[in-house]
Amino acid sequence: TTAKPETLAVSLQKIVKMKTTIILIALIFISCNSKEEPKSECDVTYRMLIKENEKYNSYLIENIKSNIRKNPNNQNIAKFDSLTKDYLNFLLEIETEMAEKTSDVLFKDSKYSSRGKEFINKTKTYKSEIENLVDSENLKKRINLVLNTNDVELPEKGNVIANNNETGEHKNDKIYIYYLDYYYKGFPKNQFLSFLNNKKKSILEIENEFIETSIN
Repeated sequence: TTAKPETLAVSLQKIVKMKTTIILIALIFISCNSKEEPKSECDVTYRMLIKENEKYNSYLIENIKSNIRKNPNNQNIAKFDSLTKDYLNFLLEIETEMAEKTSDVLFKDSKYSSRGKEFINKTKTYKSEIENLVDSENLKKRINLVLNTNDVELPEKGNVIANNNETGEHKNDKIYIYYLDYYYKGFPKNQFLSFLNNKKKSILEIENEFIETSIN
């Protein structure tokens, strides 16, 4: 009898302690997880990425606010911005907790903690609500790429970066791991924060594009 995909994911969570690389800045993370690369150098790289993203994000926010002020009566823009602010405030809470603790804030006894479950639920809700406001199929694809929380198919080779499971597909002959386990569990603090910070950047870019196309 073939095991159900979700059963494979649960079983794998119990036997695998993931130490892999993050997909969006793969080359850096591969280097920093290698035995030859000093951990201090990796930490500096992550902090540099965070600092650059924070500056870039501040410029995006400036542009978003400017366009909203010029178009105060556009209800779709106002709703998109409100949803995004709420979600980014939630991510800020996670960042703050992570800065004080570890990535285990999302886990408890190898399972999702209440905070981890909240992360998944809020991300799914935010994704669904902004998709309903978007007409562009291409933008919807990018929203899905950034915000889906689908289980990840594990590559056969441990040093290979997994593909983002955009469709949520489960193949019976493949093994899957839960989203948070693959992208967040067990990573050093600044590596975790760097990935989350990059996600915020993508979210702001999506909002900025939505507003720009809505007013043109």
